[in-house]
Amino acid sequence: MIRFVKLAAAAAALALAAFAPAPAARAQDALRIAAVVNDDIISVYDLGARLRVALFSSRLEDTPENRRRLGPPVLRALIDERLQIQEAKRLNIAASDEELEQSVARVEAGNRMPPGGLKQLATGLQVPYDTLLDQIRAQMLWIKVVGRLYGSRATPSAEDVQERLSQLRANLGRPEYDVSEIFLPFEGSQSDAEIKALADNLTAQLRTGAPFAAAARQFSRSATAAHGGDLGWVPQAQLEPEIAAALEAMNTGDVSAPVRTEAGYTILHLEGRRVQQADPAETRLRLSQIKLPETGAGALSPADRGKVADYVAASVRGCEAFESYGKSLGAPGTGPLGSLKMAELPPAIAAVVRDLPVGAPSAVTEVGGVPTILMVCDRSAPSALPSEQQIRDRLRSERLERSAERHLRDLRRLAVIDIRI
Repeated sequence: MIRFVKLAAAAAALALAAFAPAPAARAQDALRIAAVVNDDIISVYDLGARLRVALFSSRLEDTPENRRRLGPPVLRALIDERLQIQEAKRLNIAASDEELEQSVARVEAGNRMPPGGLKQLATGLQVPYDTLLDQIRAQMLWIKVVGRLYGSRATPSAEDVQERLSQLRANLGRPEYDVSEIFLPFEGSQSDAEIKALADNLTAQLRTGAPFAAAARQFSRSATAAHGGDLGWVPQAQLEPEIAAALEAMNTGDVSAPVRTEAGYTILHLEGRRVQQADPAETRLRLSQIKLPETGAGALSPADRGKVADYVAASVRGCEAFESYGKSLGAPGTGPLGSLKMAELPPAIAAVVRDLPVGAPSAVTEVGGVPTILMVCDRSAPSALPSEQQIRDRLRSERLERSAERHLRDLRRLAVIDIRI
């Protein structure tokens, strides 16, 4: 059961509190209750500290109006974190100090901070370090909760993997997008116009350089928020029509205007675009060569080199014959080169063999300063599709994210949440 009381008044109170004398405001706000989540209290001071972090992350100016807009979503995020921590406690799930330190290090690295940078950030924002640690701790515990409750049921069947493979095959030749999201749902007491205003404000800051991942962690209500909003590569066919249309009109690096769907507003960051097809650089070739040295052991005169080249071009087909003939010449370095990817070949060799038919000799070309005839013995084109294991991992991740969202909705529905300001 949730009792919402005047969220707009709460935001207004926070806007005024932001400009009160710091020591007096801190003491007063520590005693004022912003919300009660079952038996846990969120103070006005807790909310104000998280608001300062959210304003910094989104590069929004610390004004009464911005605090009014951010107050409701930030308070809802704090309420969700309390619910997540309570659920972990119910299941006797804990996070060790070492795990927390590792998570802090990952966050610092992901935001290009030096070690200790998160603590320095808290000091600079004049918020308790625990304000940042509590958010990281809640994310860690929630991942463990979801794994405990749903991990054994999230593994896809062989049929599920094959179905996704069929969908991906059907998508070959069509676009896919490397995209991140910030999702602001229609929920609580905020109107469509208020959520849209927040989304517009965030978009403006993101387009001037505010870190998208940091903003996603603070504001997004999607399960991807813990990963900075990262959705990874998504085929066009798996996207909602409104999202697909927005991405189609974007350039790499763009941040979209807020996209309205039935569930809320989504801000998109397009990090890459490609047509789903095999990467030619991953093509693997088995090569062989005949060296035609001008000096040293096995040296050939210009006339003899011409005769060999003419004979090979006219009469030698297939690697067995090619290597046998090369061996008879006795030139050092003649013989198999092994299996190599196109990306591993020197550009000059790659240019010669890229379109060379299997079993046909190349024209004489310089390799390492020595005239050489090359032959492709075998060519293995890479698959444009991910492996079954990669698909299995992606499906499992998607199922866990959906389970996490459903479970959190259930916790909200069953909780006694009393918003006091």
